[in-house]
Amino acid sequence: MEDNNQLNSDEPSAETSEKDISQEPIMSEPAPPAEESVASVEEIKEPTRFQLFMKKALTWLAVVVVAFLAGFITFYFTLYQPKVDQLDQAQTALTDAEDKVNNLETQLTTVTEQRDALETADDYRALLSIMTDIYAVRTALVEENTSAAKSALSDTNETLDGIIGVIRAFDAKLAESLPQRLNLIKTNIDGNLENAIADCDLFIKDLRDIEKALYQ
Repeated sequence: MEDNNQLNSDEPSAETSEKDISQEPIMSEPAPPAEESVASVEEIKEPTRFQLFMKKALTWLAVVVVAFLAGFITFYFTLYQPKVDQLDQAQTALTDAEDKVNNLETQLTTVTEQRDALETADDYRALLSIMTDIYAVRTALVEENTSAAKSALSDTNETLDGIIGVIRAFDAKLAESLPQRLNLIKTNIDGNLENAIADCDLFIKDLRDIEKALYQ
């Protein structure tokens, strides 16, 4: 009996074994050394050469872009913009000059037209003056008043010379024949009144043809 008790006392009980096992610390895997952890972190955070190159390249690119923009802005405000302003001013001045030229041309055209109108009026008045002289001569010849006929022709030659160019532009032959016919009238006043009257009628007919062609 004693031997059995002793054997029983030497064998650990189930409760004691379970308690001892539960009280034993659970051994986990050993943690990596601190130095290896720091090294691995540094390896992850340290940029590569390509990253460093790209960073420097982007920095230089930003510097170049800023410098380019600064140069462009400087060029624009110091050189380009003043030239644009000068060009605008020159264009404005040119437009004003063109307007003045157009106004002057308009005025010149108006003056020319007025001058031509005045010249035309003067030529027409001269033609009517010659016609009046020849009518006066014819009337005096019908009345056989040779003195009045000669007096009526005192200024006719000069007046005819003043518009002979206009008559020549209308009819060169007529411009040549009218002075000759006027001389015939003067000659026939003292010689043949009927011929002088006939020459007056022909002269008046030619003057009327000129009047209708140029002034009516």
